[in-house]
Amino acid sequence: MTSPPSGPPVPRRSLTRRLLATLAAGALALGVALPASAAVAATTPSPSPTASPAVLAAAPGANGVLRAGEPLSVVVSLTAGSTGQASSPVTLSIGASPFGDDASLDRWLNGDPTGVTVQQIATGTVDAAASGAQATTTLSVPPTDPALSGRGAGVYPVLVTAPEAGLSTPSVVVVPADGGSQTPVAVVVPITVAPMTRGLLTANELAELTAVDGALSAQLDSVDGTAATLAVDPAIPAAIRVLGSAAPPTAVAWLQRLLALPNDRFALQFGDADIAAQLRAGLSAPLAPTSLQNYMSATDFTQPAPAVSAVSTPDPSASSTPGLPTYPSLTTLLDIGTAAPNVYWPVTGSAGAETVAALGALGTGDDPTHVLVASTSVSGGGRQAAAASGGVSTPVYDAEVSRALATAAGQNDATRRGASLAAAQGYLAIARSTAGDQPLLAVLDRGTDRSRVSLRATLGLLAGAPGFTGTTLRTIAALPASEVSLDAPSVDDARVADVNDLLGDEQTIDSFATILDQPELLTGRERAEVLQVMSASWTGDAARQAVADHRAATRTTLDSVGILSSDFRLVSSSAPLRPWVRNDLPWPVTVVLAVRTNDARLRVQERTTVDAQASANTRMEVPVEARIANGEVSVDFQLYSPTGVPIGSPQSVDVEVRAEWENIGLVVIIALVVGFLSLGVVRTVARRRRVRAEEAAASDPDADTPTDGIGVKDPDADGRSPAEDADDPTEPVDDEQETRP
Repeated sequence: MTSPPSGPPVPRRSLTRRLLATLAAGALALGVALPASAAVAATTPSPSPTASPAVLAAAPGANGVLRAGEPLSVVVSLTAGSTGQASSPVTLSIGASPFGDDASLDRWLNGDPTGVTVQQIATGTVDAAASGAQATTTLSVPPTDPALSGRGAGVYPVLVTAPEAGLSTPSVVVVPADGGSQTPVAVVVPITVAPMTRGLLTANELAELTAVDGALSAQLDSVDGTAATLAVDPAIPAAIRVLGSAAPPTAVAWLQRLLALPNDRFALQFGDADIAAQLRAGLSAPLAPTSLQNYMSATDFTQPAPAVSAVSTPDPSASSTPGLPTYPSLTTLLDIGTAAPNVYWPVTGSAGAETVAALGALGTGDDPTHVLVASTSVSGGGRQAAAASGGVSTPVYDAEVSRALATAAGQNDATRRGASLAAAQGYLAIARSTAGDQPLLAVLDRGTDRSRVSLRATLGLLAGAPGFTGTTLRTIAALPASEVSLDAPSVDDARVADVNDLLGDEQTIDSFATILDQPELLTGRERAEVLQVMSASWTGDAARQAVADHRAATRTTLDSVGILSSDFRLVSSSAPLRPWVRNDLPWPVTVVLAVRTNDARLRVQERTTVDAQASANTRMEVPVEARIANGEVSVDFQLYSPTGVPIGSPQSVDVEVRAEWENIGLVVIIALVVGFLSLGVVRTVARRRRVRAEEAAASDPDADTPTDGIGVKDPDADGRSPAEDADDPTEPVDDEQETRP
């Protein structure tokens, strides 16, 4: 690395033509325009679809601030592509004229050198690097260099090139103005997690996110000690509180720390749901959670525990009977600490006049509405932070500064992060020069790939930016507002259609949930999941897939209760039908089984109420009455909720009726019994008559022993032998005959 010697100025050839040639050559090799990002380094063309290009990045020291009497130091890194990178010379150049506005700064950082003249001020060499490796060097220029001395305040272009590698990357340095009043600057930082389709984070996820190296811990570390206004997703503290005594200790400590921070704050929508999309879908107000009871377990709230009392206060109206759970209220679950009410932060570019008016109607005289809008949504691109539209407070955040800050916060590579911070410094300086003494508002837009170092460095840039002093959103919103006009918002029709589909599914779930004794167990879960799927962080194809996955899960829920049955055979007029009720839900349900048949051979009980057990199949009995007939009868089954909502799909089964078998069998048996009884009765009556007749004849002496010898009774007159008479038990026995030898 070398720098020009001190002393008389050395004539330097303008590098404008060289820059144009280098950029043109790179664009020609790539066949496309250069990357449109200030913080993204220029790259070489990829030799094949699978090869990765080399990347050149440059980060001016001190976050791009070049004060009088200080040297200019630029860190240059060259990341080798898939084929490796040989040792390469690099040059540092600086422009003579500052940028006058955002547009010219945008063009430069996006690779358009039109109207920019730079001169070389330092050279150096980047060592060779193997594939994927990074080599770094630092180019320095002493403060006595004529190219640095005597510069006025402004934002100046800086260019680093690697001619042999065919690479170049633009950047900027800011020469701050001395003296003058300080410009108040406020920044809004979201406290959020990656988008998801579940209603709340699980205990394992919370333990990971709130660990020392977790993403949520990094967010609190970055804002601790700053004046940043926090935009907190209330679903995060709710996820901790619903666990009660089972909450991970790191999560409890994280929540206690959040509540103890002195930073101003406001609550985002639950799950950071897209506000504008909901209002365009026809809602008069953004949705809010209705119940989180489904996520709470009685065992975690039965006894007071440090994890519960430390982060929540039980609902005063809840039961305090020993042994019974005491649940916190929904308001307690969603509490984020002392927060400003009625503050809304729509997705950048989505808030138009209609959205602002609809949200403004939700405010009150004591707590008016404040809607954060981007400067790109204001007609003419106004930067005034204290603004109003249609009488509704609309604090305007600088879109360019915010974009640069978000880019820097998402960079984990130190050199590329430094390049992004320098770009953000440039936008801040231009904003201050155009806003005068008016305050400036910036946001660190939604993002989930931010490291602790990147977040802290980004917020540190704002805290140390020359000419700025920290303030809060609350302070800016309380200032007299300038009336602004908002441009038509960008509308994602597919997103609005998705929201309509989700709202329709939710109404279906609300009706379906009437089978539960506590419908909020299901409706509360559905609302929480719908809000998570509407998250502002879901974009593009990922958003479409999230909606599709949730709608598929909704269909599974609606199909979780149904009928299990097969064909029946009836051989008795009073045998019941015995289908099953399938319940895959984790809660017991009450349903009504409606049975219908159009055949007169079968009479059924039309409605039967069933209490089906949770996660089980419950058998039920449907009384039927079969007429004397023979054949097959079709029977239709349909489940309904107690309020008459159809549940599951209808089913039709065939019932084979053989009810006459029982009747015919009974008739035959009765006939046989009657026949046998009748025959026995006839024989008994006949025998008794004969016995009586014989007894009457034996008791009449005149009839048995005539005096004239005529009519003497012949012992064999009845035609039977003496032996037969002896065997007949009805005949009287002659004692004398029995004793006669």
